[in-house]
Formats: sequence, C-alpha cells, structure tokens
Amino acid sequence: MAGVGVLKGILITQCLQNDFVQPLDRYDPLPNQLHVGYEESRRLLMGQLEDDPVRLIVGWAYDQPESDLEIVHIRDWHNPDDSTQAAHLRQFGSHCIRNTPGADFVFSDRIQNNRQHTILDATGLNDFHDTEIAKLLDRYRGQPLRVGIMGVWTEAKVYFLTYEIATRYPEFQIAICSALCASSSRSMHFYALDQIRNILGVEVISSPSSFAEFLVGTTPRLVQMTHSRVDHSRLHWDKPSHASETDEELLLYLFRNSKEVDLSVLDGGYSGNLVLGARATDHMGHRQVPLVAKIGPRDLIAQERASFERIQEVLGNSAPAIVDSCELSDRGAILYRYASMLEGNVRTFQEFYTSKECESNGELLRDILDTVFKKQLGRLYAASEPEQLNLLQYYDFQPRYADGVTKRVNAIMEQECGSEIEILPGHQTPNPAYFYRNDLPHLKETTASHATGFIHGDLNGRNIILDSRDNVWLIDFFHTHRGHVIRDLVKLENDILFIMTNVGNDAELAEAFRFTDLQLGHSDLGIVPDESLADSFVFPQFRKAWKTLCILRSYYRSLIGSDRDPYQFHVAYLRYAVHTLSFDECNLYQKKWALYASGHLTRRVSATIAASQRLRLDEVPLDEDSHRRSTEPQKNPEIGKIYITILPGRKDRNRDIADDLEVIENLVSCVVCLVTPDELEYYGTSDLLKQYQNHNLEAL
Repeated sequence: MAGVGVLKGILITQCLQNDFVQPLDRYDPLPNQLHVGYEESRRLLMGQLEDDPVRLIVGWAYDQPESDLEIVHIRDWHNPDDSTQAAHLRQFGSHCIRNTPGADFVFSDRIQNNRQHTILDATGLNDFHDTEIAKLLDRYRGQPLRVGIMGVWTEAKVYFLTYEIATRYPEFQIAICSALCASSSRSMHFYALDQIRNILGVEVISSPSSFAEFLVGTTPRLVQMTHSRVDHSRLHWDKPSHASETDEELLLYLFRNSKEVDLSVLDGGYSGNLVLGARATDHMGHRQVPLVAKIGPRDLIAQERASFERIQEVLGNSAPAIVDSCELSDRGAILYRYASMLEGNVRTFQEFYTSKECESNGELLRDILDTVFKKQLGRLYAASEPEQLNLLQYYDFQPRYADGVTKRVNAIMEQECGSEIEILPGHQTPNPAYFYRNDLPHLKETTASHATGFIHGDLNGRNIILDSRDNVWLIDFFHTHRGHVIRDLVKLENDILFIMTNVGNDAELAEAFRFTDLQLGHSDLGIVPDESLADSFVFPQFRKAWKTLCILRSYYRSLIGSDRDPYQFHVAYLRYAVHTLSFDECNLYQKKWALYASGHLTRRVSATIAASQRLRLDEVPLDEDSHRRSTEPQKNPEIGKIYITILPGRKDRNRDIADDLEVIENLVSCVVCLVTPDELEYYGTSDLLKQYQNHNLEAL
C-alpha cells in the first residue's frame, strides 16, 4: 500500500458488477430486482463500447503511480447459505452471489493484478459493516485526502457510502462523478445527486476527466489515439471551421469505426463551441445515419450532457440520443443521434428565419414554433408550478457588472455617455449602466410567485435545427435547469429582434425604436398583442418580426396563468437585451436598438419596484365619465369615492402592515374586507380587522 503522507487520492468504485449494470438490449428482461435497467446501463457503459467511461476511468486509475492514487473496489458479495444475509436477499432478491458471473466487475478486463488495489466484500447496505473500509480510511484521518466515488445505485449504496465518509472524516475532500454513477431511474439518480450536493456538501463533477483531475491534480488523457485513428484526411468539411487539432482528434475518435466523415458546420460558436452535422461512411462503403456532433470546453460539454440527461426521458422521441462522448485535454465532445433526422438541407432556425423561404411561408414559421414550444419544450413546461422567485437575483443582476455595461455602451455610441443617451435625434433612452451602478444597490424586489419548471435555458436561433423535411430538433442543453418558465420565449424574442431582424440605416433604426415602444407598451402578458399593428410598419422585416412576436406571446397564457403583470417579462428581456450589447454577430444598428430597449426597460423595472413598495389604491369609477386610475394618498378625501387594493400586510410578499395601513387611513375612513378568515390566516394577516380598528378605520 502507498505510503501515508504522499497519497493524493483514493478512487472507490461501488457495485459496478454485472448484476447491477451489465449492458442489456432494450427489451431484455432484467436479470434481477437491482439491475438499473437498459437506459441507465447504456448511459453508464455506452452499450459496453470498448472505451466506455467506466472502463476508461478504471484503466486510467491503474496506470497511475500507487503513490498518487489508491484504488478500492466495493462489491456486493453474497452467500445464500449465510443466515445473516437471508433477510437482505429476501428483500432485494438473489443478486451478486459470490463466484458467479453476476458478481463479476463490468471492468474486469481493466484490472491490473500486478498493481496494488483493494477489493472489499459487502453484504448489506452499510459498507462500514463487515468490511475493512474503516481501517483503510483511518490511516488518513486528519489529512485532506481526496476521495472520488463512482458506481450504483446513486440514491442507495453511493449515497450511504458518501454519508458515512463525510460524517466520519469531515476533513476529507469528497467528489462524485455524475457520469460514472447510475440509479434505478434517471430522475432518482439526479434527485440523489442534488441531495448529496445540498445536504452533505459533496462536490458533484460532471466530467470524467475533471473527476480524474480532482483525484491526482493533473489533467488525464483518457482517450488514447492510435496511429491508425489519427488520419485527418478522413474528415471532409463543407466549409472552413474553427476546429483545433484537439477538436479534430475528438472527431476522429468519435468516428473511429468509420472510413470517412462528411461534416457540415451548423454553428461556428461564439463561446468556443462547434456544432456539426455529420454523415459517416463505414469501411464497407455504407452511408450511416446522420448525426450531430458538439465540441466545446470539457467541463461545459460534460455539464451539458448531465443537464440534458435530466430531461431526456420527458422529451421522449423529440430528444436526441447520446451515441458517444469523449474528452481530450481541455476539450470535450458529444455525438447525438436524432430520430428520423434526414440529410440534405439541414439548417438552423436562424438561417431559416433570415431566408426568403420564411418570408414566403408564414405557416411554416408558426408550425416550427408550435413544435418547439408545444410539442417539445411544452412537455417540460407542462409540469411547471408557482414558486417564490426573486427575478433580479434569478437573472443575475448585480452592480459589479456596471463597468462592463458602461464600456459596451460607450463603445456603441463612440463617446462617454451620461445618464440619458440620444441615439437618434428625438430618440432618447436612459443609460442602462446607471441602472447597474446607481439603482441596483438600492432596489429591493419583493420575492413573488412565478411559474417555474424545467426550461432549455439558452434558446437562441442556432439551437433549433431543421432538416430537409422541416422536422425540428433542439440542441445545446448546457443551461437546462428548473427556472422561470417564460425564459426561453423571452430569449428567442430578444434574438429574433436584435440578431435576426436586419437594421441597416437610420430610418430602419427609427422604426425599430417605434417597434420597441409598442412592444413595451403592451401591459398584459395574458393577452396576445394586436397582430394588425404589423401593417403599421414601413419596412417588411418589422412586419414579420411583429407577427412572430405575436406567435411567441400566444404561448404565454397557458404558462403563467393569472400572473400576467409584464414586470417578469421586463426583467427577463432586460437581462438579454443588455447581454446583446456585447454580441459580435450584431451590427452597430442592432446594438443601438438593443441599447434603446435596455434603457427603457431599466426605467420600467425601477418604476415597478418603487411602486410596489407603497400600497397602491385604484379608484373604482362610479359613472361613465370616470376612468380607472391609480391615486396617491391625500388628506381629507372626498366622500363617495371607492378604492380597491390588494390585501394589506401580506407576509408572502414581505409587506409591512403598518406602512400599508398608513396609506389606507390617509385616503379612506371605511374598509370592506372581502377576504375570508381562512385566507387572512393563509397570508399571515389573521389580525387584520383588529389592525383596522387600531388605525381608526371602520371595518365591515
């Protein structure tokens, strides 16, 4: 065993045995009650490719010096004749019977018997019972030992082992690799990982390479490229790409069983990513099914895979299947297969939207958006629920971004700008940098209930793919998370305007400003804007954009329910409009348009928050000539006026009962409470009627 004091890490594998994870065909019966099933086994072992992630990491571990890494394999090892194990076997059924094929490791061919390793035989759920693991780990007590755990089941044996180590040895640094663990179901796998992260404080790593780096401190080379594989002439590009030599090596590895590969660049990437359509030919000359390859920074690609796997089962056939993945140096790659994707005219939604095809086929545009938001992402949105959300925090508004926004604004205007900016004569907008620097530190948004569910998270025009028959597919799930349910819609609306709608001169820019004025003037998210307003625009690109905006807004009502205040849209839109100021793919006029929108959005956001701090009383019109309006408190109100307001002092909105009642008593003398006692208690205002009396208000 390696000497104490120089050891960097311990790799622990948990129950990676045939009875738990051996590869199956899709419709094969499960060999026992504890097998994780076809989908999870395939995710973990890639159908037992020669270089699946588990075997790659185990093979790498055996190549490390014993002074750098210790290897421990925990296996279920049952004796059916042992009476002490009878209850366990009755509960979980026969599995991992000692000296049977079911108890063998799935990585047996990677074990090097001449290299020190430890095998621990477990007979129950607690690996610290009847094994030597405590004795092994006690040798490193008091040291910042790095412990990496991989295996099955995530919510049982992996979780229990992690808990025991974390509580017995708090000085240890522990990490789990999500790509190297599996569970009885995908949802339970990720639920357990969230529990491990949030309750035990253990690091969850998505990338196998980063997991290996955590253990020994150096970047591994998990993929070994043989000389026969490194033949760059096998890759045929349809146009120049930004692929590095490492990127090409990743492609050669992904298509290691192919004679040649035709590659079409779908997205050159503004964040270091490369998205490619791929059609390979095998060594017999057969054309293989179309695939999509994505290459990018290693940890981001690993995170995308983990995020995608969270929602893959919900999307069903709309979701791609992961064919293979690999990592090399600081880069990673995923190979996706899309059901029924056809070769030929494969293009992005952005390419479609900016083409003449879209101008002449408005019905196809609607069909595409319906497919994305109803048939595909709609599956995710359908499970959304109201949750408390501080939108400024959720969309990451922070004063520390003020300098960056200032720099971008000044670059667009080619001068140092003050608090108000005149972009065109007669067209001013507040400087959004002032919002970040001066307003954000003082704005206190009240956390409120908004629809929350799983979302794509970065739905731009390049992440929607169309094939030759206009089938629709989504890519890039890195940002997939549980969040604000209209976020995808707002993001796509932003990009349709500031990226896909051409603005090339001052006249078009002035019309773009009018577009924004109409857009921001729409005050009810539950009502679709008037599509006929499209005819009021002189330039055709704005007519098309307005009609598209109306399509996108038509999806809102079913998602947000009664939460129709436009504030949530304004915050989300401001987040993306400000971000657009730095986009390389936007021309100067488009950036000026985004700047105009950003400034006016900051004014609306600030005004909404300021107004929400003081109780608002709306006058109810009593005759035909009256109109509904907000009224500021004033002394000695006229008799006969009626006002309506929300429930004062609502604790779910962090309202102050004293401040709210001060507003009321300055304006009225009698209050009619239309809220039931149960509702008063629910909102934390059960003593409201007594509070009215204390403020000399007659309560009915």
